[in-house]
Amino acid sequence: MDNGASALPIPTHLLCHADDPVSVVRHYVAPIARPGDILAIAESPLAIMQGRYRHPKGVTPGWLARLLCRLFNPQASLASACGMQALIDIVGRLRVMAAAVGAVVARLFGQRGIFYRLAGSQARLIDDITGTMPPYDQFIVLGPEKPQKVAENVARRTGIAVAVVDVNDLSKRTGEAVVLGASAGVD
Repeated sequence: MDNGASALPIPTHLLCHADDPVSVVRHYVAPIARPGDILAIAESPLAIMQGRYRHPKGVTPGWLARLLCRLFNPQASLASACGMQALIDIVGRLRVMAAAVGAVVARLFGQRGIFYRLAGSQARLIDDITGTMPPYDQFIVLGPEKPQKVAENVARRTGIAVAVVDVNDLSKRTGEAVVLGASAGVD
């Protein structure tokens, strides 16, 4: 169904931890934005601007990470011991263990995706190495912090409606991006 909307990719410099989302939007988006436009900020560049990435050499996978990573599809970000350890470091060993047990039980009854629900949003948002663009394809990129607050802040300070989105794994049910946070004016 065509709703008349169109997507316009906005070229930027290579974003890094030294960049501020508001400044980036003011520099690249504000000059071309029109009333009614909605800016979709991808979660990985936002996380990178927040400094939420780790080099695998700085991650020491424990026994739990080495064990649990084997339960995932080899293409999944949590299929590497370093990616799994990054999740454990963020949400805690107990939560990851509980999510793994819950996922194994749910699988016995044909349910999938339970690990991600129980482990929390960061489990879905981690991009392991090769999961993003160079030079960050050599890093584990975590999910952004407080995407709702970021969307509201950027919108308030720029006057442009904002949604923070995860488009890596378009919803398997709807084929749409997952909205992690949105300012007023975004349906």
